[in-house]
Amino acid sequence: MPQSDAQTLTSRIFHPKRRAYLLILTWALLYGALIAIDVLWGRGIIDSQVGPVVDISYYRYRTQGIIDGLWLYRDIPCESPPLIVYLMVPAQLANGGNLAYQIWFSIFVLLTSLTIYWGLRRFDDKRAFFAAFMFIWVPVGAVETVGGIQDESIMIWLFILSIVLAALSRWRQSVFVMAVGAWTKVINVFLYPFIWHEVEDRHERRVHLAIIAAVSLFVAIPYLIVCPIDFLEFPMYYFFSSPDVGPTGGTSFWDFLQMGGLALPSWVFLILTISTLVGAYLFALRRKMTLLEGMLVVLTAFVIVYSRTAVGYFMLPISLLLIWGAEDRWISTVCMLLYVPLIASAFFSDSTPSGVPYFDVTWGWMAGALLQLTALIMLFCAMRFALKKKNFVDRAIAKAKVGRGDI
Repeated sequence: MPQSDAQTLTSRIFHPKRRAYLLILTWALLYGALIAIDVLWGRGIIDSQVGPVVDISYYRYRTQGIIDGLWLYRDIPCESPPLIVYLMVPAQLANGGNLAYQIWFSIFVLLTSLTIYWGLRRFDDKRAFFAAFMFIWVPVGAVETVGGIQDESIMIWLFILSIVLAALSRWRQSVFVMAVGAWTKVINVFLYPFIWHEVEDRHERRVHLAIIAAVSLFVAIPYLIVCPIDFLEFPMYYFFSSPDVGPTGGTSFWDFLQMGGLALPSWVFLILTISTLVGAYLFALRRKMTLLEGMLVVLTAFVIVYSRTAVGYFMLPISLLLIWGAEDRWISTVCMLLYVPLIASAFFSDSTPSGVPYFDVTWGWMAGALLQLTALIMLFCAMRFALKKKNFVDRAIAKAKVGRGDI
């Protein structure tokens, strides 16, 4: 076969649309199988042996309240920003069963995968596909979305979309998505300091601030009119001051230390989180890291120190690590194995429906803390290893700048 014909055949086989279809097919097969197993067999075992998923009852209560014309914060207790609840309404309208929420949350996994591929393929089509393909298979995301019926997939999609748009220098679109994401989960706002640093034009910065203000006013004004006091109380959750929720939660390292008797006051966690984030930003900016590198440092630092880190939060740094993992097996392997110590630690946690650990032993808090620490060390080591070399996106951006004479 002539070389030109072989190249044409190869381009057809690996055409971007075919790769996108392969991502969709892979997602449908994997998540379809996981959901089928859960519905036909797994959910009964989980509910009888472990207990029903607690969070989905809150999802149903809040979304049904909105459908019935009630107001969040005034009529419906809620400690999260409002948009995350509205984004779950379609699942409640589709009968509100476990299956509806599992499918709905799984759709955002697919959206994130396609965002990674279509957004980053201009830098390297093959490596962007590998990163997107691996994202679908990461156990932290797959099991938590289907088995845990957790809503973090929505937050992660908005976060990755804003980062990808920033990598493409589509700053205004990135800021808009980030602002929408911040009213979904506050974590999304972590991106903006790097956008501010990258965009030096003062007029453009003012436009960005105007976009953030416009989105915030659009979301907040109805609540400020109807229930201003109740609405302004929800941010207290993020400052560890919520009267209904303790300073630790989930199955975090700090939660296990509290089980062992080390109960620190809320202000300690607040100072620790703020100081760590400030330190991470200063470290990234002084080292002149790229946006992707800086965000990886900040997200890793946040997951390590935040006392209410849920398992799904690990998908934030993992989704960025996969950009390096597309050409590094060690990093991608760590991303896949991180779920092992995380899920193992859950069996020693008292964050259960009954309030009693599944393995209720005197040394359980220590075992859980060590398993959590193992996961955090794995994440930290993967971040350090990634920062030793440029990923394919940053290499392409640097090469383009050299070609334009920007550097």
